[in-house]
Amino acid sequence: MSTIFRNLRYTLRQLRKSPVFSVTAILTLALGIGATTAIYTVVYATLIAAMPYPNPDQLVMVWSKIQSFRNVVSAGDFLDWQQQSRSFQALKAFTGTSFNLAGKEAPEMVRGQMTTPGMYSMLGNKFALGRDFLPGEDVDGKDHVVILMNKT
Repeated sequence: MSTIFRNLRYTLRQLRKSPVFSVTAILTLALGIGATTAIYTVVYATLIAAMPYPNPDQLVMVWSKIQSFRNVVSAGDFLDWQQQSRSFQALKAFTGTSFNLAGKEAPEMVRGQMTTPGMYSMLGNKFALGRDFLPGEDVDGKDHVVILMNKT
């Protein structure tokens, strides 16, 4: 144990003798450790950690490709794909939007999604109260159903 303390004192004396080298070495170590941690975090989140969906190996996101850019799919294209699909168990669609929520006080704009029936069940969302959209609730006149979720 005394050898470790002697080596530590010697190391500190050497670092005090050349402060420029000491600062350079400490900064190099800090940058290397920080970069390694950042890269590992990204690799873990994208490749190693399990996705928060049931059967994530069966989920696919499909895009429309125009001039090498990924684009949203039109409703007509989605319906055609859904009717003609033989490769997928189900095709669901969603889009982000905002809604006006009004009560006794001033209306408030809230962010939300418009989805096809069964989207939340497919993603494995558990409902504490209520249910997912049912087939047929995406038809004009029967589409006045809302699912409220607490996304924190």
